[in-house]
Amino acid sequence: MPADAAMTGTNKTFFAPGTVFEGTLKTPGDVEIAGEVRGEIVAEGKVSLRKVGDVSIASRDLELLGAAFKGDVTVEGAVIVDRESTLQGNVRASSVLCEGEIRGNLNVSEYVDLGENATVVGDIRTASMDIARGARLNGQVRMDNIP
Repeated sequence: MPADAAMTGTNKTFFAPGTVFEGTLKTPGDVEIAGEVRGEIVAEGKVSLRKVGDVSIASRDLELLGAAFKGDVTVEGAVIVDRESTLQGNVRASSVLCEGEIRGNLNVSEYVDLGENATVVGDIRTASMDIARGARLNGQVRMDNIP
């Protein structure tokens, strides 16, 4: 176990740039992927993608950092899509913070925050929503409480 994991009590798996992973990855902790991934990721912690993914994800949180992602996402917490990232797939989460591009439907129980550089092409169902000036949305919005 890495020293920082021993000190904090957390597990983190890291895939370095140039790594290609195909299959199903299950982990009790966080995972950060700077290489390419295809298949399925099931993580009890946060998933951070920094490159290319064609994968379905079930995790606590998802963070896309300069990533081109294709696949459906189910997270208990937040989905964060930075300015350089794209997500093509449906999203189910507690919250979505988007500065990049999402092409798919969003089913979000708490709130959606679209920053000034955000583009969403798809329908959104959420309890609360903020849209910054400059953000683009092409789809329908339904505001209600989601069980």
